[in-house]
Amino acid sequence: MKTTIGILTVILVVAFGVQTNAQKQQRNSCINGISNLTEDQKTSIGELETTFQKQMADYRTERQATTDLDAKASIRAKMLATRTSHREQVNTLLNADQQKEYAAWQDARQQRGNKGNAVGPQGKQGKGKGKGQCNGQSRSGKGRGTCRANS
Repeated sequence: MKTTIGILTVILVVAFGVQTNAQKQQRNSCINGISNLTEDQKTSIGELETTFQKQMADYRTERQATTDLDAKASIRAKMLATRTSHREQVNTLLNADQQKEYAAWQDARQQRGNKGNAVGPQGKQGKGKGKGQCNGQSRSGKGRGTCRANS
């Protein structure tokens, strides 16, 4: 009797977990930034985003695998072309009001990304001091190298 209840409990937990994950949307998805989308639009945009994210992941892997700067630049160009194409495909699925919202959503994302400071994926500010300050210094401030702070 106890094993039957245990098995049923596990089945219910797994079934509930699968149901919850099936309805999960991406946090940064444009689906969340555009109002009045129909179910067909949501489905189509979701499929486009899945394909786009897979393609971009492949490009990132390819780009990280090479040390050739020309190859990296070529892959970066492909990434930008793919992003532009993806945005155009999404835009064709939207009506005029939704296209305005989509453009505003893109602008807001662009502004967050172009503040000139490095913010990581968890929203944490980087702690680097920049290049060239106190190169060659020991912790005591005395050592080989020059430091603008000691000049």
